[in-house]
Amino acid sequence: MLRFSANTSTMYQELPFLQRFAAAAAHGFKAVEIQYAYPFPLEDVVAAKQKAAVECVLINSPAGDPAKGDRGIASLPGRVEEMKAGLETAKRYAAALGAKRMHLVAGRHDPGADLKAARDIFLENIRRAARALADIGAIVCLEPINTWDVPGFFLSRADEALSLIDECGEKNVALQYDFYHMQRMQGELIPTFERLLPRIAHVQFADTPGRHEPGTGEINHASIFAAIERSAYSGWSGAEYTPSKPTGETLDWFAPYKAR
Repeated sequence: MLRFSANTSTMYQELPFLQRFAAAAAHGFKAVEIQYAYPFPLEDVVAAKQKAAVECVLINSPAGDPAKGDRGIASLPGRVEEMKAGLETAKRYAAALGAKRMHLVAGRHDPGADLKAARDIFLENIRRAARALADIGAIVCLEPINTWDVPGFFLSRADEALSLIDECGEKNVALQYDFYHMQRMQGELIPTFERLLPRIAHVQFADTPGRHEPGTGEINHASIFAAIERSAYSGWSGAEYTPSKPTGETLDWFAPYKAR
């Protein structure tokens, strides 16, 4: 199945955040995903979603303070209490928005960090998140993020994510497969997608280099979309790119699909 969601954190940046839901709907998207809605009152985000009549399919966990270099905190020793509070907030947002997927953002580490301690903390937080989200029927997603864009990011390869998923022992934990990050780290996108498909709960894409819209880089998105469509994948495919120009001018890739 092939159906697309628009990421309202990376796309439509020419608009205030709460106006992006309606803009996505106007361009034919039936669903959205959100990296970080937390700076905005929950009732305002819910109202914007409902007014646009779109589904919210994914949110991220709170990820600390980007101004201080945070790119997630779930694997950071010393941030456990902050992560616990963040998961309660994420659960509240996910429940109100109807989101059934949450990316638990691992975080980055400086050279020389104790990565065994980081893994232990991350595993603990995966289990904590899974048990919290099970109450609302949601899935925790682990996403490998490339270390070219985010040096020191703790989770960067699919096999590392799968090892954590297997070890955590919780049923509602799965892989978030981002074609952009996978191309940067591993390549062989379609064979890898097909091999990992039983473990994948959410798909995202952008072109590389630049993380812009399809057609601006080296990935053959027509082949990627055809592979998704012929597969057994039944979820949403998230357009998580930074537009190279106003978002409405970057949607040529979407035109063949939006009427389906």
